[in-house]
Amino acid sequence: MIALTTVGPYPLQGIGGQTLVLTEWIAICVFIVGLVVFGAYMRRNTADSASTFLADRSLPPSVQAFSTVATNLNANDFLGLAGFAYAYGIIVLLGPITNAIAIVLATVAIIPFIRQIQAFSLGEWLTRRFSRPVGDAYDFIWTFVWMFVNMGLYIYAGSLVLNTLLGWNLWLSMGAIIVVGTAYTILGGFGAVAGSDTIQFVLMFVPLILLLPVSLYMVGGISGLIDGLATHQASMTPSDHPLAAEFPVGGPIAVFLLYFGFLASAISYWSAESQVLQRPLSAEDPESAQIGYLYTSIWYAILVPLFILVPGLVAAVRYPNLEVADHAMPMLISDVMPPGLYGVVVVGLIAGVLSSVDSQLNNFQTLFTERIYRRYVASDRKPSHYVRVGRIAGIVFMVACIGVAYLFSMEDSMYLVAQSILATIMPTFAAVAIVGGLWDGSTSTGAILGIAIGLAVSVYMGFALGHEALYSRSLYAFLLVIGIVVTVSLLTTPKAHESPTNFVESSLTGDSATLTPRVKRIAVVTIGVAFALLGSAIIIFQA
Repeated sequence: MIALTTVGPYPLQGIGGQTLVLTEWIAICVFIVGLVVFGAYMRRNTADSASTFLADRSLPPSVQAFSTVATNLNANDFLGLAGFAYAYGIIVLLGPITNAIAIVLATVAIIPFIRQIQAFSLGEWLTRRFSRPVGDAYDFIWTFVWMFVNMGLYIYAGSLVLNTLLGWNLWLSMGAIIVVGTAYTILGGFGAVAGSDTIQFVLMFVPLILLLPVSLYMVGGISGLIDGLATHQASMTPSDHPLAAEFPVGGPIAVFLLYFGFLASAISYWSAESQVLQRPLSAEDPESAQIGYLYTSIWYAILVPLFILVPGLVAAVRYPNLEVADHAMPMLISDVMPPGLYGVVVVGLIAGVLSSVDSQLNNFQTLFTERIYRRYVASDRKPSHYVRVGRIAGIVFMVACIGVAYLFSMEDSMYLVAQSILATIMPTFAAVAIVGGLWDGSTSTGAILGIAIGLAVSVYMGFALGHEALYSRSLYAFLLVIGIVVTVSLLTTPKAHESPTNFVESSLTGDSATLTPRVKRIAVVTIGVAFALLGSAIIIFQA
């Protein structure tokens, strides 16, 4: 059982942790100082918006993939997703499986079009494809709602890492993360973000290679793991799983709907999340953007199950009565990692924190500067002016997010809360973007009504059904918006300013530049890996 200490109105989750040796402290200091120095070095490549916010659109597929994985598999995932597995069992493996499938869909339906027009955001493409209100709805909601929530989550998750593994005060931890992340990101722009993310990717996963075999050995291997889990935790097809209970039906139908709920949630994220879409926007060309996105799905399908979900399940067997599920991974790391390697893991987790903080910060600067400030405040200033405005806005943004981080400190499961907010806003925009990319018949009237009704219904469901019903809410909202866009589009006439993608016709005639043979091959491999993983999990973790 974890001992909780209270400071102010909320619990400070301190589980002790090991004492670092001198060489481990040196490694942490060298890593942090190195990031700031690298950011200062990359400052010379931040002359204008394209270089500051999108690294001059020069990233190769491998760097895109490393940066995207490092950004997504952050402290929230290491702690929150492992805690999610701790609480709900092996069925959360549906997350990485459906993510791989969702990335393929986004790669086909959205990525080539936003890269072809050299956009700064999905909202810019939605404006061109449909109308200005559609694009503005996305840009303003992401800039002033989701980004504050997401950054607050990153700051809190990172501070929880330092608090639980090093015993640092939570507020001191928040301050350290904010100062370091802000410094090298604002200095070096997106070039510093992408470059450091590649390094952080390695630092995150190399130390955790030891965690998987040792932790499995501690519970007697896969068979011991299955035997030690509760019934609903050890099955991929449970008829009475708590997550399936959010649907109005029971039995196999509920499990079937839950699978599609996971898929709707994944599609919503990979088709609408601005900070991950920033990677393909920074690619060398449209094909490179697609390939980099597809590479991400393969890494995600392999790394998340091995290094996050399985350890979370091991923790469920070893520590079955934790008061806070997010403590599962820190407890396991503290038990498994010997002195010397423990500090390396801490460095890896700090790297994961900063790789998310820097990405969200740079993405906020991008949307605020290019999609709001330049369009509505000052449209004819020098390039250096917009770079300076972006830096000032980034500092203000980071300070404001401290309050959001405080709110997350009062929640039992940060991962569940974040996913719940995602289920409120992302399915609507993902559905509009996908329909707009794949179907030329979709109209701006359909898109506007889809967004308005979709967001209103999603907010209502959030209050009516609660955080836990995030998969049913994602599925309902996604299908609802698709239905609205299609129905209204069939009843309305396209406007002259709309720009259809011509996706279906070009694909049927073989003239499509968006689906090259290389992209098709990687997409098929990705789908194959996802279904192979699903089949293996169902066989191993039978009901």
